[in-house]
Amino acid sequence: MQTSPIQVLIADDSSFMRLVLSDIVGSDKDLNVIATAGNGLEAYEKTRQLKPDVILMDLIMPEYDGLYAVSQIMRDCPTPIVVLSGAGYSNDLTVFDAINAGAFDFIHKPDSTRNAKIRDLEHELTARLKSAVTVNKQGLGKKSNRENGHAHTFYSRLEYEVLAIGSSTGGTGAIEDILKKLPGNFPIPVVIAQHMPKDFVHSFSNRLNDMLPLKVKVAEEREYIQPGVVYLMPGNTNTYLKRDILRNTVFVQFTDKKFPEFNDPSVDCLFQSIADVYKEKALAVILSGMGRDGTRGMERLFYENAHTIAQDEKTSVIFGMPKSAIEKGVITKVLPIYDMAGYIVSCLS
Repeated sequence: MQTSPIQVLIADDSSFMRLVLSDIVGSDKDLNVIATAGNGLEAYEKTRQLKPDVILMDLIMPEYDGLYAVSQIMRDCPTPIVVLSGAGYSNDLTVFDAINAGAFDFIHKPDSTRNAKIRDLEHELTARLKSAVTVNKQGLGKKSNRENGHAHTFYSRLEYEVLAIGSSTGGTGAIEDILKKLPGNFPIPVVIAQHMPKDFVHSFSNRLNDMLPLKVKVAEEREYIQPGVVYLMPGNTNTYLKRDILRNTVFVQFTDKKFPEFNDPSVDCLFQSIADVYKEKALAVILSGMGRDGTRGMERLFYENAHTIAQDEKTSVIFGMPKSAIEKGVITKVLPIYDMAGYIVSCLS
């Protein structure tokens, strides 16, 4: 357990931003700004020299950008990195490249450099830096880029009718790892609740849709879900599934109901609805993430005899969400992320 202040390196090409961010970070007694850098190369060199506990990294910098720094740092001196990104505004997918290269997490950078806007980030920024030092460094790092576009032979009568995934910090890379390895003719719908700012969900969906043989989209209200399609829950509401009895189909519904652990999107909200709709016909996976969101939903699924799966500690960036469900005794299988897709396919074939 860390007792001395957490040593932070800040990298941003704007001298104004470096000043403001240093003031925000330095005002927290548990954090200390050890140095600043103006581009990715300087950030990499200072990381090797000073060995900070965590790095706050802007992605868009001239000459040597943040993605360069993340890649070099994770290769030579692995250090938790929180990236600042405006990808939600620009639809720039670099933030997800940074996560895949090993960055711990990201924060939505305001579209204005006005001091008041930046200071709106204070609580989120300091909390994210503190949580970064608890990271499992073995869970960081570049994931496989191989996609499985091949067809697979599945049972004509499937034991499961939906694959549900819940995740938070560290989850985007884990989700990509699973989806890339699913065959192009995956026979059931995939529904995902990933804790993510609302402006990033469409960017993440576009990224996945471009790289996968499966269709990926953000779920829309009253939309009927289809086999072989991946649905990301939107980041501005809680979402659940409901069965249309007359048509015997399942559709998406939004709700203002709030849940204790996390909201917009709540994993518990999605998972509890899947327990109601699919019962023992559901495959449910809880991935890397902070906190306990998903445990109550997994409990409902477990007692409906659904098949519940958790990512193991070694490959989780943050073991909080899987650990909570495992300790509750509602997980039937614990797996490393690299075995997850193969196991899921085996349950259907």
